[in-house]
Amino acid sequence: MSTPPDPLDALREPVRPVTPDPAFAARLRERVEALVLDPSLPIEEEPMSDTTTTDSTVRLRPGDLSYTSVWTADADAAARFYSAVLGWETRSDHGGRGHRVTNLRTGMGIYGGQSPTLFFAAVVDDVDAAVERVRAAGGTAGEPTEEPYGRIADCRDDQGLAFAVHEPPPGATSAAPSDMGHPGELAYVAIHVPDTDRARAFYGSVLGWGFSPARFPGNFSVEVGGGSPRPTMIGVGQHDGEPAVVPMFAVRDIHAARDAARAAGGTCTEPSAAGYATSCDGTDDQGGQFYLGQF
Repeated sequence: MSTPPDPLDALREPVRPVTPDPAFAARLRERVEALVLDPSLPIEEEPMSDTTTTDSTVRLRPGDLSYTSVWTADADAAARFYSAVLGWETRSDHGGRGHRVTNLRTGMGIYGGQSPTLFFAAVVDDVDAAVERVRAAGGTAGEPTEEPYGRIADCRDDQGLAFAVHEPPPGATSAAPSDMGHPGELAYVAIHVPDTDRARAFYGSVLGWGFSPARFPGNFSVEVGGGSPRPTMIGVGQHDGEPAVVPMFAVRDIHAARDAARAAGGTCTEPSAAGYATSCDGTDDQGGQFYLGQF
């Protein structure tokens, strides 16, 4: 019997790193969260300042996301859609069941045969202990496996959301984007769950995430310890229905991206300006949700 393809093979890929300006990243985080969690809230106008960047990496630490993947029914169709909308360059991977995105600064893949969501792998310092924490918190977890990119275990939280816990090799690093506006990049991750109190309890105990209130009542910003900007910004918001993770992608021209999404068979709302950014939300041609932001 052949070994099934591993959706996390892309973790072997090197990253192309840059360093953010901390003050700029903090301001941008607050505005992206407001946009994703409640786009109707007024946001004060603040001009975007130029930032100087240098090539560097940040060391992955517990709670960071080491890898994300667009889960979808048809990976080939998804690769065509996101290539048209975001300019992704991909190559077939996962034994023909998925694609690896090759022109981003952070690790991203596409994996087929799944209900639409954004899958994420979260860093832990001991994957075996993390598996026990998942089970104790009411989730489910498979047995850890040893891979070239570290030890990893597939899990589901106590509301049914799929994710993985990942213990990377010592000293593993990730890109630290200079800002979240590089076209095609993942700017923000919104975890949509029916019960945000349960989500905070679960991910706080499993991943050590901290939470602070976001601008929209009942929604929360995820805080990974250490104080410095992290590779991916995360929020938790209350949404009825099945839990899902919804990505926000940066684009160069929001109107062109809107038109491209519609032409590729998806949906996209009319862009709206919020001072710091112009954004819209939509679905791909298989129903997967996303946000687009021009920063």
